[in-house]
Amino acid sequence: MLAFSRFLQRFITDTHVFFALKVSCALVVILLPGLYLDMIHETVAMSLGIVAGAIAEPDDSLSGRIKSLLLTLICFWIATLSVQLLFPYPWLFAAGLFCSTWFFIMLGGLGKRYSSISFGSLLVAVYSMMGAAQAPTIWFQPVWLCTGALWYGFISLCWLRATPNKPLREQLAQTCFSLARYCTQKAWLFPSSADEQPSIHQKLAILNVDCMASINLCQEMIARRTEHPDQELQQLIALQAINEQIHERITSSHYLYNRLKEDVHSNRLLDGFREQLRQLGSAVQQLGYATLMNNHYEVSPGLLWGMQALGDQLQFSHEKTPFSASTVNALRFLQKNLQEIVTLLDHADETINASVKQQNKSHKTNVKSDAISAVQQIWSHLSFKSPLFRHACRMSLCLVTGYGLLALFDIKQGFWVLLTCLFVCQSSYTATRRRLFQRIAGTCCGLLLSLPLLWFSPTPGVQLILMAIAAILFFAQLRSNYSLAVIFITLYAMTAFGLLGIEEKSIILPRFVDTLLGSILSFGAVTLLWPEWQFQRIPELLAKATRCNSEYMKAIVSALQTSNQDSSFNQKRIAAHHADSALAQAWVNMQTDPKQQRRYTKLCAALIYRNHSLLSYVSALGVHQELHGSLFEPQLIRYAEFLFQALDESVAALSGKNNDAPIDLSSLSSLPPTDREACVDQRAGLIQQEMNLIGIMTGEILKLSRLLRPLIQSHGPDKSRFWSR
Repeated sequence: MLAFSRFLQRFITDTHVFFALKVSCALVVILLPGLYLDMIHETVAMSLGIVAGAIAEPDDSLSGRIKSLLLTLICFWIATLSVQLLFPYPWLFAAGLFCSTWFFIMLGGLGKRYSSISFGSLLVAVYSMMGAAQAPTIWFQPVWLCTGALWYGFISLCWLRATPNKPLREQLAQTCFSLARYCTQKAWLFPSSADEQPSIHQKLAILNVDCMASINLCQEMIARRTEHPDQELQQLIALQAINEQIHERITSSHYLYNRLKEDVHSNRLLDGFREQLRQLGSAVQQLGYATLMNNHYEVSPGLLWGMQALGDQLQFSHEKTPFSASTVNALRFLQKNLQEIVTLLDHADETINASVKQQNKSHKTNVKSDAISAVQQIWSHLSFKSPLFRHACRMSLCLVTGYGLLALFDIKQGFWVLLTCLFVCQSSYTATRRRLFQRIAGTCCGLLLSLPLLWFSPTPGVQLILMAIAAILFFAQLRSNYSLAVIFITLYAMTAFGLLGIEEKSIILPRFVDTLLGSILSFGAVTLLWPEWQFQRIPELLAKATRCNSEYMKAIVSALQTSNQDSSFNQKRIAAHHADSALAQAWVNMQTDPKQQRRYTKLCAALIYRNHSLLSYVSALGVHQELHGSLFEPQLIRYAEFLFQALDESVAALSGKNNDAPIDLSSLSSLPPTDREACVDQRAGLIQQEMNLIGIMTGEILKLSRLLRPLIQSHGPDKSRFWSR
């Protein structure tokens, strides 16, 4: 019973199930009166409004959610009323479809809130097209669709009032799960061969994409909720700070891992590091579950004991067969870094209470600047170089083309083509290709599962119940399994067609053909209309990542010379990780691009692997606060300045520019010895070791950047044309 209760608690608190329960409440309340009053058409229209309202719902605070709801209702009203008014006039309808699609997609440039609302508005417009011919008056659909959206908004506000911090709690849990996966993957480095290194580091770079995406989303959610923070919100804000510290420590590297087997002769010690990293991953995952279910969290005593045993094993192995000074210093600081993560987990409650005031202050100061930058950002998209602008034009032409085919061939109830285009056509080739197969497979399964509706012809009441169940299951799977979600939304739409008086037997085959046609249009649009292949973006992203690593390293070197961190230290750290995750994501996307569009893949893969390694070595200097204020000797300062020059040349090479005074690569291979013995001062030993590793990675990045430069230059002197092609 205890195990079942825990399963039930975890099931109910699951992000996707929780979302589906909210939708089900809204649907059930309109379903019962609709059955009792025999208002089938009105109930169907309201349910469509609920679905669109749920999809368009942004995450926000209570006041922000109210503003978003008002804006959603205005956009929904304009979308559905304009469809109803222009529907009898094909040419005006096509022009209105193009303009409204372009406007709503560009509205998404203001931020994620507006992006959700704009997509929901386009969805309502397509729903209105499907029912325009059956609507008794021009006001029928605008009134009932918006009523459904208003009702869901009211339910959502009540839900948010009861659990105001639930979305943030869910996202913080997702951050913990991402960190746990990264930590578990990093355990494979202890030990690993030189041949395994690139694969492991590439996986780590990809996993870091999820980590940074979750951390960034949490930051945005916190920024929207700090007007009137309650005690629970303050604790969640502090938990976000803990996650950021864990992320920085987990992503740091203290050794050149392909030398571990050679330099560390104790397999038991390396196995100990691997096991501790695995246990840390499990502990962080348990923190995520405790956060999600709002339960007490306690670190396993076995982890505390294992970390102490690891330190004892390190000391024993060193006394038995001494390691080199650089090796033992690196391993000691690595063990200390893992110990600090355990300390963060072990004293989570105390850390939360201690960091409330600081976190509150830091987030409050960013709200206004974020709002100003969001308004300014929309103007930056009014150019054909903007991916959002190109996507708006692409989607507008795709929908208008689909509508033109419907009018040209007189396809009855063919607006499923537009619905498919809306869901399948994404801003990138990779996302569109993934949605393409998911949509076709899900639609086919949904159509097959809808065959019992033809055989048994259930009553309207039963069909309404089936439609509500399909909608609930759709939202339960929407954010986790799109293929399953398509199956349920297909069942939902088929049932709605039947309730609106359209014969199901006549639409099963046409719906499959419509899905294929919409998928072909979407794939053609993203392939032929201003495609942005990833090989065109990667050099630019590499240059940005290298530049951000250089800026982060400058901030760390400054902290090593003084005991104070620069005010922008944390911003530079986050910027470096964001640039690294964007680069890794582009690399992942390039694997699905057409083969003829995958260029210099091995060279880019080598650069991406080394960029993530460089960031890890730089982070190792940043996480050890006891290093800050250490005596940074003159030769180290000169060496650091030399590294900055090498990184600047790498940025220039990745931008396709020539350098008049190239850096001598041989000068980056080794660090000048310090005046003090590393074995006497462990801090100096770690600084020297990490600077040496940074120098090795910097030299390799510079060498590869020089190889990539002629390939970039071969695309022409006008770099802007190269990126926008």
